[in-house]
Amino acid sequence: MRRLGMAVAAILLCATMGFARESRNNVGKEPFAINFEQLNKYLQLSSDQANEVADINAYFQEMQGESLRASDEMRDKKMRQAVYGNLKLMKKALTSEQYRKYVLLLNVTNNNNRTLNF
Repeated sequence: MRRLGMAVAAILLCATMGFARESRNNVGKEPFAINFEQLNKYLQLSSDQANEVADINAYFQEMQGESLRASDEMRDKKMRQAVYGNLKLMKKALTSEQYRKYVLLLNVTNNNNRTLNF
């Protein structure tokens, strides 16, 4: 009976690890999904900036979706274009201090996603 219990526990452990690994692989599907409310608080946006940043964020999400639907060869190129386009638009919408914080946030997010997708 003890061996049967140990076998069941081992099978459950393997299944759990498999599901965890699968969900970890899905994390990278949208590497820069940003919660706008948190971003608004973090950058202390004015109302005009908040509207503009919300539009930029929606456009960025759309561009990421396009890059994910692209072929493997084009995926990295399209994602790079989406990120650089986002940075260019954000630089126009934010003050220099807010932009510095935003770039720092994107770098941390990117590094965390790389760590999770090892």
